[in-house]
Amino acid sequence: MPGIPPIPDTDAFDLGRLLLNMVLAVAWTAVAGLCFAVAISLGFRLFAALLPGLDYLAELKRGNVAVALVMGIFLISLTAIVVAILLK
Repeated sequence: MPGIPPIPDTDAFDLGRLLLNMVLAVAWTAVAGLCFAVAISLGFRLFAALLPGLDYLAELKRGNVAVALVMGIFLISLTAIVVAILLK
């Protein structure tokens, strides 16, 4: 994929290309972090809307392992969706 680090290298060392790869990697990390933050925030709001009778934060504070497992699996699923979108 052109534009996503690393940019294909030539045989000779090119400092400009190296710096460009570094800048693009940092920019791509910022974009991915922002996408993850938005997806996780919206995902947990959706989870709370789908289960209105469940106060999952209170359940987690009480140590309910089942709710922790469900929330963990939900978080991993959201992460997989965001990664699939970003790598498309």
